[in-house]
Amino acid sequence: MRRLRTIEASYRHWIKRALDEAKDDTVDHERSQRRYERVRTKYTRKIDRLQSKIRALATRRSELKNS
Repeated sequence: MRRLRTIEASYRHWIKRALDEAKDDTVDHERSQRRYERVRTKYTRKIDRLQSKIRALATRRSELKNS
Protein backbone atom coordinates (compact mmCIF):
# COMPACT_ATOMS: atom_id res chain seq x y z
CA MET A 1 0.00 0.00 0.00
CA ARG A 2 2.89 2.35 0.73
CA ARG A 3 4.21 1.78 -2.79
CA LEU A 4 0.84 2.64 -4.32
CA ARG A 5 0.61 5.85 -2.31
CA THR A 6 4.11 6.79 -3.45
CA ILE A 7 3.11 6.22 -7.06
CA GLU A 8 -0.01 8.34 -6.54
CA ALA A 9 2.10 11.13 -5.08
CA SER A 10 4.41 11.03 -8.09
CA TYR A 11 1.41 11.33 -10.42
CA ARG A 12 0.22 14.37 -8.47
CA HIS A 13 3.73 15.80 -8.74
CA TRP A 14 3.67 15.44 -12.53
CA ILE A 15 0.32 17.27 -12.67
CA LYS A 16 1.69 20.09 -10.53
CA ARG A 17 4.83 20.27 -12.64
CA ALA A 18 2.76 20.51 -15.84
CA LEU A 19 0.71 23.32 -14.28
CA ASP A 20 3.87 25.21 -13.33
CA GLU A 21 5.20 24.82 -16.87
CA ALA A 22 1.88 26.05 -18.29
CA LYS A 23 2.02 29.14 -16.07
CA ASP A 24 5.64 29.87 -16.99
CA ASP A 25 5.12 29.47 -20.73
CA THR A 26 3.84 32.93 -21.69
CA VAL A 27 4.69 32.80 -25.41
CA ASP A 28 1.82 30.53 -26.49
CA HIS A 29 -0.67 30.30 -23.66
CA GLU A 30 -3.25 28.19 -25.53
CA ARG A 31 -0.69 25.55 -26.50
CA SER A 32 0.65 25.29 -22.97
CA GLN A 33 -2.90 24.98 -21.60
CA ARG A 34 -3.68 22.16 -24.04
CA ARG A 35 -0.48 20.39 -23.02
CA TYR A 36 -1.38 20.81 -19.35
CA GLU A 37 -4.90 19.46 -19.90
CA ARG A 38 -3.51 16.43 -21.74
CA VAL A 39 -1.07 15.64 -18.92
CA ARG A 40 -3.71 16.30 -16.26
CA THR A 41 -6.27 13.94 -17.82
CA LYS A 42 -3.64 11.23 -18.30
CA TYR A 43 -2.47 11.25 -14.70
CA THR A 44 -5.95 11.82 -13.27
CA ARG A 45 -7.07 8.59 -14.94
CA LYS A 46 -4.09 6.78 -13.47
CA ILE A 47 -4.82 8.22 -10.01
CA ASP A 48 -8.45 7.10 -10.24
CA ARG A 49 -7.36 3.56 -11.08
CA LEU A 50 -4.92 3.53 -8.16
CA GLN A 51 -7.47 4.93 -5.70
CA SER A 52 -9.70 1.88 -6.07
CA LYS A 53 -6.76 -0.44 -5.41
CA ILE A 54 -5.68 1.57 -2.37
CA ARG A 55 -9.24 1.57 -1.00
CA ALA A 56 -9.55 -2.19 -1.45
CA LEU A 57 -6.24 -2.82 0.31
CA ALA A 58 -7.17 -0.50 3.17
CA THR A 59 -10.51 -2.28 3.60
CA ARG A 60 -8.83 -5.67 3.56
CA ARG A 61 -6.24 -4.51 6.09
CA SER A 62 -8.90 -3.17 8.45
CA GLU A 63 -10.89 -6.41 8.17
CA LEU A 64 -7.82 -8.44 9.03
CA LYS A 65 -7.05 -6.22 12.03
CA ASN A 66 -10.59 -6.57 13.37
CA SER A 67 -10.64 -10.33 13.00
